[in-house]
Amino acid sequence: MKGLSEPLENYLKEIYELEEIKGGARVSDLIEIFNISPGTISKALNRLEKLGLIERSSDRKIKLTDEGKKVAERLIKSHRLSERLLTDVLKVDWIRAHELAHRLEHIWPDDIIEKIDEILGHPTTCPHGHPIEGRVKIYGKRLSQLKNGHYKVIMIIREEEWILREVTNFGLKPGIELEVLNNEVNNIIIKVNGEIEKIPKIIAEQVLVSE
Repeated sequence: MKGLSEPLENYLKEIYELEEIKGGARVSDLIEIFNISPGTISKALNRLEKLGLIERSSDRKIKLTDEGKKVAERLIKSHRLSERLLTDVLKVDWIRAHELAHRLEHIWPDDIIEKIDEILGHPTTCPHGHPIEGRVKIYGKRLSQLKNGHYKVIMIIREEEWILREVTNFGLKPGIELEVLNNEVNNIIIKVNGEIEKIPKIIAEQVLVSE
């Protein structure tokens, strides 16, 4: 869309993902995620609102308009397919793939995105378990909330580098089965890949699992 810089596109994408995860986005969320000043985000939101891509409600929530959602969905599809291309075809690790996809998502033309999708066999999720173009509904519970029992990892909620590094170290990737042995105040004790692991709650909060 004309008038949209890469940073503005990034704000739209993040608002979309916050709506998916939290039901809505606030200015404070964007300040924290992008580590920017209130003045900077205020100018960006004013621009997005002028372009008809977001709406701001009386309760200070930011929501995408239909047009804003369309732009965000295209970016997210491009991002998640880029990740799949990098991990599945080029065998790039999923942390570096996520970093590279942040750049690639802005440059692919629509016809190339569709070609990548076709070559990959129309995958349903990115490597971290997030759905591509609504092809699958993700239902689950955060690992931090679980009682003892057997579960399967389905998604890593926040795809920040430090989170991906930690879950990688614990062997927690989508498709991996685990057993919760004890839910303590600050940690979750699990058995995964034959090993007993103590997962800090701050990490377990970012791991979505199904029974």
